[in-house]
Amino acid sequence: MPTFALYTDAALTQPLAGNLVATQNADGSTPPVVFTLYLGSTTANRKIQANANPGVDPIQATVVDADTGAGHTVAEVKLAATQAGLASAVGGAGLDLGTEILSGAANAKPIWIEVNDATHAVGTATELAVVIANVRETATA
Repeated sequence: MPTFALYTDAALTQPLAGNLVATQNADGSTPPVVFTLYLGSTTANRKIQANANPGVDPIQATVVDADTGAGHTVAEVKLAATQAGLASAVGGAGLDLGTEILSGAANAKPIWIEVNDATHAVGTATELAVVIANVRETATA
């Protein structure tokens, strides 16, 4: 059973439940909505690597749209390893997280997410999710 997951806090105590939630202002003045998630595991002596070429290929975070054609598109979302990195991030591009991530809160990888509103529609968008696909989890020892 996989132990790595996305969390809303760096201590890895609050697992992400569901998709990202971006609320749009009624007056159309919504600035970019910024989130920070953390990829990690609280189970000791575990690691994840890319499934295809473990230890060589990067682990990648990507955004998926569960309701294409409604709400935001993947191109409206930027991912970065730091908040400052969002300024130069490209909407819709994946984020490389390194070739290996070890368990433990100290090793959790932050994922900064910026949703830029191109819809100008009032409401709450819940169709976007960050996924970490094609990885394998194994013991470190």
